[in-house]
Amino acid sequence: MMACDSKLDIVPLGKSTLNTVNDLECLLNQPYMIYGGATDLETLANNTYPSKWKSVSQMVKQKNSISYAILACDESVRRDDLTPEDTRYDAIYEMINYMNVIISKAPEASGDDTARRRIIAEAHILRAWYHFLAVNIYAAQYDASNASSLGGVPYVATTNVQEQKTKRSIAEVYENILMDCSDEYIADMYQKAVDNPFRGGAELGNGVRALVLLQMKRYDEALAYAQKALTFNDNIEDRSQVTVKGMWELDYTSPNNYLLIRGDNSNLGDYYGLVLTPDAASRIEQGDYLMALDSEHGWDNDIAYGTDGSIMCTASNVHYCVYGIRTENIIYAAAEALIRTGKIKDGLGMIDRVREKRIRNCEAFAQRQDITTEAQAMALLKDAKRIEMLTTCYNFFDCKRWNSEPAYAETIVHDLGEDGRHNLTPESSLWIFPFPQNCRLFNPSLTNNY
Repeated sequence: MMACDSKLDIVPLGKSTLNTVNDLECLLNQPYMIYGGATDLETLANNTYPSKWKSVSQMVKQKNSISYAILACDESVRRDDLTPEDTRYDAIYEMINYMNVIISKAPEASGDDTARRRIIAEAHILRAWYHFLAVNIYAAQYDASNASSLGGVPYVATTNVQEQKTKRSIAEVYENILMDCSDEYIADMYQKAVDNPFRGGAELGNGVRALVLLQMKRYDEALAYAQKALTFNDNIEDRSQVTVKGMWELDYTSPNNYLLIRGDNSNLGDYYGLVLTPDAASRIEQGDYLMALDSEHGWDNDIAYGTDGSIMCTASNVHYCVYGIRTENIIYAAAEALIRTGKIKDGLGMIDRVREKRIRNCEAFAQRQDITTEAQAMALLKDAKRIEMLTTCYNFFDCKRWNSEPAYAETIVHDLGEDGRHNLTPESSLWIFPFPQNCRLFNPSLTNNY
């Protein structure tokens, strides 16, 4: 019995020994990453190609693959059978579990009470954000008219790893998201911007709520939170600096980051080898600072991986915010909310704030006398935002949201040259990704949402 003494304090599966506020805060001090980036989401939105190292022609010939289904817009491919695992799904719910540990243990942990409330609030807001990512990738677009009847994702609010997590409706998921990024939790955050790109202050709390409300099409409410977020952090990445450096560099610590969630942890960054479709490349404005760089440090004509007219990025030190939030996300959210609520010139002015840091001799959208309607302003926003959000999840999220509105829905054409033209309709099941098999096998509620 004496020999068993050291084994008596073993922590049961699913439990943790974290019992101080400082210990629990360590769970927030980690570099968030969803490995693999958002290339598949961007391919659906017709911005990039699925692989940096395989040609479109090669991939479209491999008909029993996810890449083929996405490129050729082929809904007949059994994507569920081709998804035994999903590192993105795993990463999202792993982060949610970390947040749940903090939320469950912090109330009883020893330490400063103000710090306790702050980490609980931050964990709630991050739990909201990760569920927001999940529901927008693995479920249909939120629409108030049918959200209660459509399947969403599990909303996990427990650390019990043995407990089966039941899939909720889209409406229930969003209800929980809004509770997790409520005014109460935002008030308990640091009431300032936080320098650490993996931690958040009031800019993050307000920013998360703004983007959630934008996706719900509650534009007036989204505007209020976006404007509040920008009072704490309105730093915009200034790309005019590439004319001095001769290359595009973006560090993890860039001050425009509200929450950095990377897609690549290599020294090459998130943009290197990225191949843009001809359609996306054609939307880059004349005077774009990056297009002035030489072929070794910016964009180069692609002759191997894409189709005629595609371009490849050769910048190898760009660490982009793929699934997180930047100042630019919030500015574009405010811009669209202003346009949607009738303040068209103000909305265009918000877009110009970013474009001034992107385009040499930028012609202000807000000064154009020919732009007088919401539809005209939205056309400008859609093209400018599309380029600004390259490599991120946001073009995909926007397409899903706009596809639910007759005024802005559009059929996307994947023009693969010799391999044909393929139509992706707004109603396509491809806009919803399958749950991984290894999760579906052990959770009967986790039926795919398409």
